Amino acid sequence: MAKKNSLKVVFDSPVVLVFSVVSAAVFIADLIFKLNLSEKIFECPGAKSVPAFDFKSALDYAKLVIYPFSGENSTSFFLNTGFILLLGPVLEERYGSVMLALMIFITSLVGGVLTACVSTFGISGCGGIVFMMIILSVLSVFIKKQLPVSWIFIFVLYLAFALASGKKISGFMPFMQESVPVFIQLASGICGSLFGFFVCPKKRSSQSQKKQQEKTIESEPEYSSSSDETIVGNISL
Repeated sequence: MAKKNSLKVVFDSPVVLVFSVVSAAVFIADLIFKLNLSEKIFECPGAKSVPAFDFKSALDYAKLVIYPFSGENSTSFFLNTGFILLLGPVLEERYGSVMLALMIFITSLVGGVLTACVSTFGISGCGGIVFMMIILSVLSVFIKKQLPVSWIFIFVLYLAFALASGKKISGFMPFMQESVPVFIQLASGICGSLFGFFVCPKKRSSQSQKKQQEKTIESEPEYSSSSDETIVGNISL
């Protein structure tokens, strides 16, 4: 009897899904229950923000890496989460769950440290992780000596959105000062993507070669002595 095809729900990208679920939980808690978790627990304060980063506070040190779970507003949350759910599973399949989690950690840490040391504003949201995934996707194609215009367009549009979604301030210098968190997230995304790109290629290529060899071995027909039978006819004298 032929087996019936059944639809299976696959937990394909644990790192991406867990990150998205936690971010959604924080967003819902702030939106519906008015708990203000993003500002109280997750948002990383800057060096000269109010309140400023407290180097004696254990919670502030934790905020260096947990601030991506916070959300700035509903538009940024849905856009960033959508990007992560679209790009994340492909990158997690290519680099592995552990390596993607490490890239997210490094991206968050770089953004948090820069904010705590030089920024006059706090930082929140996962914009740096989105930048990291976009840049890493571009680098993965660029290694084939191709530079897709569509990815460049996506990067420019997302950067423009991040800059335009800030506070409306008249004047170039005030606008640039207010956009410091965006440039910090961009810098952290570049660091995270370069780490993944330069650390993983050898491992990734060796895994792909191993899989290709396994497929080649499986596709080769097995040798059987029974296929080489010699038929000898009767000789009549």
